[in-house]
Amino acid sequence: MPNKINKIETIRHSLAHIMATAVLELYPKVKFGIGPSIENGFYYDFDFGKVKLSDEDLPKIQKKMKEIIKQDGDFKKKDVSKISAKKLFKDQPYKLELINNLPGKTASIYETGSFIDLCKGPHVKSSKEIPFKGFKLTRVAGAYWLGDEKNKMLTRIYGVAFETSEELQTHLKQIEEAKKRDHRKLGAKLDLFSFHEQAPGMPFFHPKGTIIYKELWKFWEEVQKEFDYDFVLAPSMLDVSMWKQSGHYS
Repeated sequence: MPNKINKIETIRHSLAHIMATAVLELYPKVKFGIGPSIENGFYYDFDFGKVKLSDEDLPKIQKKMKEIIKQDGDFKKKDVSKISAKKLFKDQPYKLELINNLPGKTASIYETGSFIDLCKGPHVKSSKEIPFKGFKLTRVAGAYWLGDEKNKMLTRIYGVAFETSEELQTHLKQIEEAKKRDHRKLGAKLDLFSFHEQAPGMPFFHPKGTIIYKELWKFWEEVQKEFDYDFVLAPSMLDVSMWKQSGHYS
């Protein structure tokens, strides 16, 4: 099992680089953030400047990715001095920031076709190892650089990836089924609660929903008493800095 996990994580990380390569070909002026593997997939953060990317742009990026994979390019690793790395990434401010924060005097880079990235790896040896029908770009989102709300908001592109097309289709089907069971849809359908723009993310409970809410609250209180918990009440209105720190503000 560990070998399988390592293999798919390596594939996902490599796909992040392939996606960055595709984005570079389509948007030559793009600035690059970071692109790790994550659970079930990968992402990469980009600064597109004034260009606004949306989910509608994902098919052309995915098409370009498949063209790159077909080229059977190698992933070549090199260890270079930080001085040389800064020259390579002289037009990439986010990479320069990462280089400055690296310990020691050297940096690890990977070259894939026309794309060079600051990265410690690991990666597949060749793009032919990437399952051609095992991945899909899923959505575009905003993300602060390095997760700090004081930094610029970048564009994050997410993708999912598996070793086989069957695994991918199973995962996508599970996501679609989960959407059907979204509590926001069920709440409206069953007349339990609704959401309104005056209070984003906060439900307005209808009479039926209030009954369920109160019963759940009673159950929760009884369970807590069994474990000798004490009860406290905290304010629901807090300084805006708290919501920025939690990520809810944006």
